[in-house]
Amino acid sequence: MGFAEARAIAREQETAQRVREAARLLITSSAKQAVPMNIIGAAGVGAMLYGSAPLPLLAAWVAAMVVASVLRLLSLNRARKSGTVPTPGQMTSYMICTGFVGMLWGGAGFLLPSDAPIGALLAVAVMISGMSAGAAMTSAAEPRVVLAYNVPCLSLAALWYASFASVTGFVLAGMTLLFFLVTTRLAATYRQSLVETVEANADLEEARQDAEAQREALARLAERHEAAAGAAEGEARHKAAMLANMSHELGAPLNSILAQTQMLQDIALPADARRMVARVAESGDALAALVAEILDVSRIEAGSFELRLDDFPAERLRERLERFGTKRAAPKGLDFRVEMNIDEKLNLRGDQDRLVQMAEIFVANAVRFTQAGEVCVTFSASEPGDDGTSRLRIAVSDTGRGVREAHRAGLFDVFAEEAAKPGSGGSTGLSLHLAKRIAAMMGGEVGYTPGNPGSIFWYEVPVRTANRPGRIGDERLAFANRRLRMLVCEADPARRAVLLGYLKSFNCVVSCATSISEMLEGLGASAYDCIILGMNLGNIEPEDALQDIRMLASTASLTPIVRLAPGLQTPVQRAGGEVLVRAPVTSEPLLQALEEALAEDPSAIAYLRRTA
Repeated sequence: MGFAEARAIAREQETAQRVREAARLLITSSAKQAVPMNIIGAAGVGAMLYGSAPLPLLAAWVAAMVVASVLRLLSLNRARKSGTVPTPGQMTSYMICTGFVGMLWGGAGFLLPSDAPIGALLAVAVMISGMSAGAAMTSAAEPRVVLAYNVPCLSLAALWYASFASVTGFVLAGMTLLFFLVTTRLAATYRQSLVETVEANADLEEARQDAEAQREALARLAERHEAAAGAAEGEARHKAAMLANMSHELGAPLNSILAQTQMLQDIALPADARRMVARVAESGDALAALVAEILDVSRIEAGSFELRLDDFPAERLRERLERFGTKRAAPKGLDFRVEMNIDEKLNLRGDQDRLVQMAEIFVANAVRFTQAGEVCVTFSASEPGDDGTSRLRIAVSDTGRGVREAHRAGLFDVFAEEAAKPGSGGSTGLSLHLAKRIAAMMGGEVGYTPGNPGSIFWYEVPVRTANRPGRIGDERLAFANRRLRMLVCEADPARRAVLLGYLKSFNCVVSCATSISEMLEGLGASAYDCIILGMNLGNIEPEDALQDIRMLASTASLTPIVRLAPGLQTPVQRAGGEVLVRAPVTSEPLLQALEEALAEDPSAIAYLRRTA
């Protein structure tokens, strides 16, 4: 016997036991009403038959009915008072008493003489039918009790009707037997309904237990994920800090080597020696550039990278790139030019050095892989938005050999295969990865487009534009301690723990609320970068919660909102003033929804990054 089969049998047995217990409990509760009904009915019959039936016989019948009814109640009295399920012995006593009561009611017609008035006959017939129906109703949960009552009751009643020796009597006897079949069928139907109800309750209980087990498992998983994310974040920062220190240590002797090499180039040397010194200087410059890139990447990983924002004219970028590109392209006989599709006098606000650094990376790679032709840098910008922000695009095109299609997907990853291929003359691939990371921290992106011939590397970043400078001094955006503040509203502890784990792995500080009132109180006390509304918000609908937030009399009403919603066709979609993410939620859609919600704040998106 397999595990599944054994489990099915055990469950069937458990269900049957629950049905028996439920039926006996119903019988116990109905016995209290059945006994007074029988005693009152017997007293009524005695009153109606007074003068029509022999008094001693009628008195004995009423006394027997009272005694049997009381014994019937006493047989289940202990179970009824304690609220427990009657034992098999108690049920047997109850059924014996029930059968005796049924026999007394069925034999009530034989109390009347053959010349009894028609009114007395009708009274007895009505009482027999009523008490039989009442027994079927009060004992329907246990068909055995119904049979114990109605078999003697209706059998004796049918014999009494048949004793009339008339067509009417035989018709009444037949109707009595039909009534017996109907009450038996009704009892069986009620019993089946009871079975289905118990089975449904068992299924619900099992589903509740499974859901509780899954909720506990999710909570434990979220706790482990949170602990792992914290440990991984600390380890990553430690490694990045160690790498930054190593880069500093490498920089000191390397600078000395470069300085000594420069001194050698300034004195008269034989031609062969001069060529060797030039090669040493070239290799030293390449090594210095690599160390600088490693230092920048390690700073980003350690969270100590800074962006310095100031105002500068667009022509300054052009001038710096012309100096850099011309110097690189001239030794190889390449044409180098810069095309400005924007006003050179337009003032930009951003990190000038980092913008130039990304463009220089692309120019250096373009020159390195181009043997003949030209390298061109193109500036363009989108129209400013309502907040005065434009998308600055700098594209570097060349006429080189291009990048094979198989290597384009991972082109901006660390140590990409195409860039690190021996003999390719390329860099380690770290420079392209660094450009990608810097662009992301500015709220932009990088990309590659095949040229005809050659390649086009580009980046787009948001910058503020103005016709004239509007600031004095500069502004520094430090990435060392800034973490996004998130407010999660979710009543379900397991789903709240999952959201907490995901958000902490996205470099976020998370506050939790279990109701809308707690959330609104939190919004009044602190400022948050984003609000995440779960699926269980207590007794309020998500639309009402959104309206409550937007009606706040403070800037908290403008806080971006991400809401979990089941049944979405796409993982993430924008709906009015909120961003919906499909539930049950996973890591990637949640991160995408946060980026969509924070789209109007590029600096916030820069802080939104994986730490584990």
